[in-house]
Amino acid sequence: MCGVAGVFGQSEAASWTCEALFAQQHRGQDSCGLCASDGERLHLFKGMGLVKEAVPPSLLKELPGHGAIGHVRYPTQGEATLPNAQPFLFVKDGTPLFALASNGDITNLPELREEIEKRSYRFDGTNDGEVIAKAIGSWAFDDGMGIEAAIAKWMRVGMGAYSTLLLTPTEFYAFRDPHGFRPLSVGEKDGAAVLTSETVGLDILRARFIEHIPAGAIRRWGPGGPRSSVGAVSKKLDHCIFEHIYFARPDSYVFGEKVFEVRRRIGEALASGDTVQADAVVPIPDSANYIGMGYANARNIPIVMGLVRNHYVGRTFIAPVQLMRDETVRLKFNPLPGFFEGQRVVLVDDSIVRGTTIRKLVRMLRENGAKEVHLRIGSPPIRYSCYYGIDTPDRKYLIAAERSPEQVADVLSADTLRYLTLEGLHSTVSKPGDYCYACFTGDYPAGKKRA
Repeated sequence: MCGVAGVFGQSEAASWTCEALFAQQHRGQDSCGLCASDGERLHLFKGMGLVKEAVPPSLLKELPGHGAIGHVRYPTQGEATLPNAQPFLFVKDGTPLFALASNGDITNLPELREEIEKRSYRFDGTNDGEVIAKAIGSWAFDDGMGIEAAIAKWMRVGMGAYSTLLLTPTEFYAFRDPHGFRPLSVGEKDGAAVLTSETVGLDILRARFIEHIPAGAIRRWGPGGPRSSVGAVSKKLDHCIFEHIYFARPDSYVFGEKVFEVRRRIGEALASGDTVQADAVVPIPDSANYIGMGYANARNIPIVMGLVRNHYVGRTFIAPVQLMRDETVRLKFNPLPGFFEGQRVVLVDDSIVRGTTIRKLVRMLRENGAKEVHLRIGSPPIRYSCYYGIDTPDRKYLIAAERSPEQVADVLSADTLRYLTLEGLHSTVSKPGDYCYACFTGDYPAGKKRA
């Protein structure tokens, strides 16, 4: 999971893009990058860490031009290193011809990488985006296709998820995989095109939302004005339901849904038929806040923000190393002093992936005097790996892969555990048939799984 942003047709494109990335920092924390065009040349910067730490204000003045793209990275393929940071430049005969930033995972990456290597291209990293850039570049310039036809070819042969921005010195492209796995929105401000993974990137710039880029669409801005064409379109959309459950910010508008409303409906569906007795509902901040609100309101149980989150610690699920996840849990959350003593608590979370965070939180509540801890989870059990942009590559790390809810509750030291049913999850979105549920069902919609 990553975040992309881009601006075309504005003299401060790099600064605007940086602001949009800052609003999407939750989508990736390990590295970031910007590439700007002055109309003749491309200027690239990449750094490790958060946007506010890696991008000095003076840099933005040194990235001139009317167009820019940027990226914040959460590593799913390739280590957290500078060579894997995006955007990537495609360089031919010493001249950078375009830059590319992408969000998603490619499932047939090894085959495509091997094909490009046979064309004598060398790879600096192990990231999907670099393969996309060099595939499109080789077809566009070595084979004489041109960029738009090369993008269309990529959309026929590249399997998996990608919401991608491409910047040349004079043109700006956006394209999205035929299944529409990852979000990509377009807005407008002062005549400039603004593209972001989530609409919060538009909001911070006060850009007017225009549309979600359709699955399989290719959009171009440049000389002659904007133009659109179609690359490839699947017979069925497969939006990632996890965007609503966890990844997206609650103030975003994703896949035609207001994220906070989906989460509130998740809480209501989770409460349906639940009879456990409790004194308080405590959501695990921040992604479970609206789920907890919906649950508490539906059951008429007081909701208490009993866990205080340290917002200077990043999201534990997307931390790149398991040891880092373990350590950041105790740094990230602290209980209200004295609140849990003798309390029967419904602890609400959006999902359980590895169980690392919630196991430590249950222990924390017990140590602070909680009489009972009942876990309520706003998703079905995650039993299968994701190959489209979520870091669950091996089933052995998924706590629910081979365990019943009762067994998971025992591992986590909870009194009871209740997941949202798949049918309940379907009820929370207006078009449930347009989503991918592979991490719950094992039914993978787009091409073979990557080994």
